[in-house]
Amino acid sequence: MYVITGATGRTGSAVANYLLDKGQPIRVIGRNPERLQPFVRKGAEPFVSEPGDATRLMKAFTGAKAVYVMLQPNYIVTSTDFRAYQTRIINALIPALAQTKVKNVVSLSSWGADKEEGTGPVAGLHLLEQRLNQIEGLNVLHLRAGYFMENLLSQIQNILIHDAAKGPFLPDVQFPMVSTRDIGQIAGEAMLKVNHQDQQIRELHGSCDLSMSEAVRLIGKAIGKPNLGYIQTTEEAARNEMRSQGFSEHIIDLVLETAHALNTKHIRMLEQRSSENTTPTSFDTFINEVFIPQYENETRVK
Repeated sequence: MYVITGATGRTGSAVANYLLDKGQPIRVIGRNPERLQPFVRKGAEPFVSEPGDATRLMKAFTGAKAVYVMLQPNYIVTSTDFRAYQTRIINALIPALAQTKVKNVVSLSSWGADKEEGTGPVAGLHLLEQRLNQIEGLNVLHLRAGYFMENLLSQIQNILIHDAAKGPFLPDVQFPMVSTRDIGQIAGEAMLKVNHQDQQIRELHGSCDLSMSEAVRLIGKAIGKPNLGYIQTTEEAARNEMRSQGFSEHIIDLVLETAHALNTKHIRMLEQRSSENTTPTSFDTFINEVFIPQYENETRVK
C-alpha cells in the first residue's frame, strides 16, 4: 500500500494518478471525501483526515510501504502565523510516521530549503526535511523542486484586467520552471523503487530556466497577445493589491520575503542543470495543455 498526503493537490494528485496507472494499491488522504472520489473510481482507498491530526494520520500510515509527504504549498491568505501552522502539521506527521514504522518516504521540498530562514514559507520545508531526517531507520528522499509552472496561472486575471502580467519579482531573474506533473511522476517512481537509503536530496530544475519577462512573452505569443509584458510592481503597490484581496499583513510579509529571496538569489538551486535534474515537460507543453485551457475558461467567465 502506498499512501499519498495532500492527494487532491497538484503534486499529490499527480503522484496518485501515476501509481494508479501502474496498477498499484494506494490510500489517498484529503480533507474532503467528495474531492477524493475521482481516485476512488480508479481503485484508490480514500482516507479523510485533517493534515494536523496525528491520530488519524497514524491510522492512514499503518501498513504503508511508502508515503508521499507534503506541506500545503500555497498560502492561507488570512493566516496570522503560517509558520506555526506548518509546524503543527509537521508535529503531526513525524510521530505518525515514526510510530507506524514507515520505512520509506518521498517528501515534497523546494529550492531554498537548504536555508533556515529568510525564505518565507520555504523555511517550513527546511524544518520538515530536518525532522524527517531525525526519524530512526527512515529512508527519505527530499525532492527540492524549482518554480512551479502552474504558479503562472495566477497571472491570468492580471492579463484579463490589466493586459499585462505583474508581480514583485525582478523581470530578468531566472527561474527553474518545473511542471507539477513531472514532480508527481518522479515522486511516484521513487516510491515504487524505494532504493534510496537514509536521507537523500534530489533537485528538480524542470525543463528550462526562464525569467518572468521571458515566460510572459512566450505566454503572450501563444494566446494571441505578442506584446504582452511583465511589470515588476513596487513593494507598496504589491502590499496594497494583496490587502485588497484579503491577505493578512503576516502573509503579505511572507510573500514579499520570498520575492526578496528569489530576487537576491538567497533562494537558488545548488546544482548545475544536468540530465538528471532536468524534467521532460516543456514550457510550450505547459502553455498549450494547462495555461491556455484555463485562460480560455476564465475569459468565457469574464
